[in-house]
Amino acid sequence: MKVFSRTRIWTGVITTFLFTLTSNVTEACERQCQLNVSHAFADKYQLLSSLHFSTLSTKIDQSLFHGVPTTAYSSTEAANAIQHLQEAVTKAQRAWDVSLFRTVFDTIFVDEPQFRGDCNEPHRVDQPALGVNWTMTDCHAMDYICGNPPSICHFLPMIKTRIERKLAEQLETKIGGSSKIVGGGVSENGGGSADEADVYANFLGPALSKVVMTHPKLEVYQATMHGNLNQILEVVRDQIVGETAYLAPGAGPVRNAKWIAEWDLEIKLLLLSFP
Repeated sequence: MKVFSRTRIWTGVITTFLFTLTSNVTEACERQCQLNVSHAFADKYQLLSSLHFSTLSTKIDQSLFHGVPTTAYSSTEAANAIQHLQEAVTKAQRAWDVSLFRTVFDTIFVDEPQFRGDCNEPHRVDQPALGVNWTMTDCHAMDYICGNPPSICHFLPMIKTRIERKLAEQLETKIGGSSKIVGGGVSENGGGSADEADVYANFLGPALSKVVMTHPKLEVYQATMHGNLNQILEVVRDQIVGETAYLAPGAGPVRNAKWIAEWDLEIKLLLLSFP
């Protein structure tokens, strides 16, 4: 008759428990994963938002001198003025690009619902061995929000909508002074105009003032040119609103037409490459 000591029995129970526990544990998208995934999203949205700054630059070339008599400036003066303002657009775009990463990171990992936290209960996927990637099957199976890469992969469409809504609101406010996107047409800021917007107040307005100072004949038309800039900014703001109509509550299944489908797979494969 074999006699099992209480110590051996408890050792076996604990070993079994730990094995079961570790087989269900899945690691979260840790810092390096979070940074790389956020940068991947930010790089794509930098490409998309750059189109609006390009439109702004083009409109300045076309409309800055609208209503200003040609006798008030030479072709060289006009070219120099337009170039100076387009350089201000470039600076505004760079400032916007710098903010993209933080917005994307916060939207995924800080804003609610956060893609952080426990991914063990209920059990959906098993942590792959060291050096082995997650699979698309894991992406499909991880159907609740938590911290591991397959969860972010599974909810990629929802994450994209969250990011695009937040970025569209911020960009519209930065260019137009207020957002019409929130709540399907209600301004979050309670109003605002283009001359209060960051792009005008910190970049285009000062640039135009400098142009007028160096070309005194334009001083009498300063209000006209400032008005032209405001109208240009409002046109670009309306373009942003129009292109993001699918983000409004109750909108149909239409998605961002400029988002390249292959980007989804690129970001998913990046996610699934992290342990």
